Order: sequence, then C-alpha cells, then structure tokens
Amino acid sequence: MNSPSLAPLVGAHPDALRALFAKGRAADPAELGDHPHGRLLAFGEGEGVFLALRPIVRVVSHSLLPWEGKTFDHGGNSGKSVILGRQVFRFHAEVAASALDGQPALVLSHAEPAHKNPWPVRAIVEELRAVGDGVAIGPVWLRGASASPRLLGWFGLEART
Repeated sequence: MNSPSLAPLVGAHPDALRALFAKGRAADPAELGDHPHGRLLAFGEGEGVFLALRPIVRVVSHSLLPWEGKTFDHGGNSGKSVILGRQVFRFHAEVAASALDGQPALVLSHAEPAHKNPWPVRAIVEELRAVGDGVAIGPVWLRGASASPRLLGWFGLEART
C-alpha cells in the first residue's frame, strides 16, 4: 500500500470514499498505533448538495470538531474516543462484515453494556479499512430499532508520526 494522508480526503465525495473503502482491507490497530489522529471526511446525508457541504466539512474537520481520534488498547480489541484531550466512550473492536458491502472491516462498537456509554453513543458503529500505510477510513453508522443502520458520515484515522 502507498502512504496517503487523510488531509486530501477531507471533504471528498461520499462515492469516492465508498470506492476507496471497497479497495481497502480490514484495518489493523497495530498499524494505526495506540493513539491515531482522526478526521471527519464527509457527511452521510446530503450527497445531492455535496458541493455546498464540502467547505463546511473542511472547516469542521480542521478546526471545530472536538473529536481528535481514538486510542487502542488490549492488543487493539478495544479503545476509546479522544475528545478535547480526554479518553471517553469505550468501544469494542473486531473484524466483522461491513454494513456497507458485507466484506471484512475493523468494526468499532460502542454498544456493550459493560462500557456504560450514553445513548446515542452506544448506537454508533464505526468501520475501518486500511487504504494506505497507517491510514484507514470508513463509515459511521447509527443503529436503531430498525434492521438497517443509518449512514451518518465518513471518518478516517491516521497513525501519528
């Protein structure tokens, strides 16, 4: 794999992110490091107004988003989100089928009762596939009572150098 950066993917069209995700492989937390940097890449809704939303995504991702990334622990099978420098909202990580295409992805679930995450955090499921050395992207889903999860957006993690 090559060594892309998340920076050029911020504000990318969701179709381009889907295509890149489809070519990736299930992310390995060891390749991302213990504390990868995170970025919002695109909103899940609004593909019809993509050009209008693109500048908003770029501003939010670069300067307004309090979410900074993730931490991985226990050999990469769990971790927490990093928000404003604090580790919060524990997740469980495992390779499983993607809700997008059924292929393997690293799936981060916040739903385990032992994690005691508040709603709506426990309804969030994130997926990651490696698209380059130390770079992974994927969709963020909201799982509710219905069988089909709702795509909230796209995010990425990048190993810190």
